[in-house]
Amino acid sequence: MNVVISGTVGAGKSTVSELLAKKLNYNVMIEPAETNPYLEGYYNDTKNFAFKMQIYMLMIRSKQLKNMILKDNIIFDRSIIEDPVFVEVLREQGNFNDIDYQTYYDFYNNVMKSTLYFDPVLKPDLIVYLKISTDNAIKRINNRGRESELSTGYDYWDLLNKKYEDWYLKNKNDLNFLVIDVNNKTPEEIVKTITLELKKKKYILL
Repeated sequence: MNVVISGTVGAGKSTVSELLAKKLNYNVMIEPAETNPYLEGYYNDTKNFAFKMQIYMLMIRSKQLKNMILKDNIIFDRSIIEDPVFVEVLREQGNFNDIDYQTYYDFYNNVMKSTLYFDPVLKPDLIVYLKISTDNAIKRINNRGRESELSTGYDYWDLLNKKYEDWYLKNKNDLNFLVIDVNNKTPEEIVKTITLELKKKKYILL
């Protein structure tokens, strides 16, 4: 069984993924940690590196998915299905031109979705969308203190959060979603809600 934990930065995906995996004795597939050759350029010159960065992210996430075939029962801490959310943010900020935008989606829809993510072996059984207000997400971001995140302004986080909601509304009829408002919930409460949903759908027997 494959479960995706999704949501904007600061929603608590990593903590929930780790707790859920421990509870169910599942594998965790975290964000790709390979050395990213575009990262420095992306932060210094986003407009010129945005397209390269997003194609690179698709490539390493596709490698993740292929590796997943060899394993059973995986919790994804974000997945390839969310990558277009960040493209939409970049587009609205003026960092993706029309040609790059169309090329990205042609590749994503005709290669990534059709040949990888919607293969019956790889398609997620459940996508858990952790909904959080922008203000609460920023509080969590500030608390963990990552330098690159602290230098990012409110407008970016607010736009990203809105694009996540757009993404959910666009996909909610095609994929199996569990939406959890996490503004006033602890990670343990969130994991309990997910576990109950998995039991209800007979994905687990706990």
